[in-house]
Amino acid sequence: MENSPKILICKPSSLGDIVHALPVLRHIKKARPHARVHWWVNINLAPLLENDPDLEGLLLFDRKAWRSLRNFPQNLLRIRAIRRMQFDFVLDLQALLRSALFSWLVRAPVTIGLDERRKAAPLFYHRSVARPHPNTHAVDWYLEVLKPLNIERSGQIDWMPSRPAAAETLRAKMKTPIDPAVKKVILQPCTRWQSKLWPLEHFIDCVKKILLSRQDVQFYVLGSSEDKAAGEAICREIERKYIRNLCGGLSLPEMVECIRLSDLMLTADTGPMHVAAALKKPLVALFGSTNPYRTGPYGQLDSVLMAGTPCSPCMKKHCPLTPSPKCMYDLLPERVAGEVLARL
Repeated sequence: MENSPKILICKPSSLGDIVHALPVLRHIKKARPHARVHWWVNINLAPLLENDPDLEGLLLFDRKAWRSLRNFPQNLLRIRAIRRMQFDFVLDLQALLRSALFSWLVRAPVTIGLDERRKAAPLFYHRSVARPHPNTHAVDWYLEVLKPLNIERSGQIDWMPSRPAAAETLRAKMKTPIDPAVKKVILQPCTRWQSKLWPLEHFIDCVKKILLSRQDVQFYVLGSSEDKAAGEAICREIERKYIRNLCGGLSLPEMVECIRLSDLMLTADTGPMHVAAALKKPLVALFGSTNPYRTGPYGQLDSVLMAGTPCSPCMKKHCPLTPSPKCMYDLLPERVAGEVLARL
């Protein structure tokens, strides 16, 4: 591979998956500093990658626009414009039929993707990369695409560089100074999968138990605008001086900087959990329906708590059992609180 190749990384979503893919970018730029790397990303997640020091540009993916036949002429023009960019390599880390087709349409001399045969995606690649082991973590699987590029994983990387501008706007939104003597704990209660949810009453009970042991703790509830009600439900049950609902109040870069300032995150299997892992922040990660070996907090599998329910992990989005999801309901607040206190 030449010293200044033009590379397109296709990883449009989701938040956690994009975080998993960032080491691919970092190692490419470390080995080939003059490589010109672009990223195809969902328009809603683009702020996570904007102004990244290792990216030359972003190609925005609007799911609704690409799905609509009415937009076919505009989409065709977009594809032609991307072809004129003349990429040398396309790396498809999404491994879905849609992303594989897009990668193929770019018409790069070499397209490399993940060998996810259930999706028929490898039919569109020049080279496909198999998962080394069924339990290989997603981060390590994505990094396998470096081998066909003759790039070695070597040394440390700055997984998610600091964003000073976002840190400044975060401090402005917080209004009150951040006390370094107070332990800052992030609560991330909401996920898109019903089967990943730890009951809100468990979160509330857990916070109360932590505050019984120590009062030098400030809790911040993170989430999207859709999670505001859940965040408020937790905050209503806790003395206000100890907790703040930030759901829907932060941009993606501000969310990252908020996690960077924290001392610990208590979370279900969520995208922000992967941000915390990338930043090497202490975690207590609650798992049930998903496999932590494949998609758990990278480098922190010892932070994962599971109830040991026989059907876990089932990889189902919805749990048919009662109480539901049983694998999360059976994770008791006293156990989780004890783990948080041990890690603070």
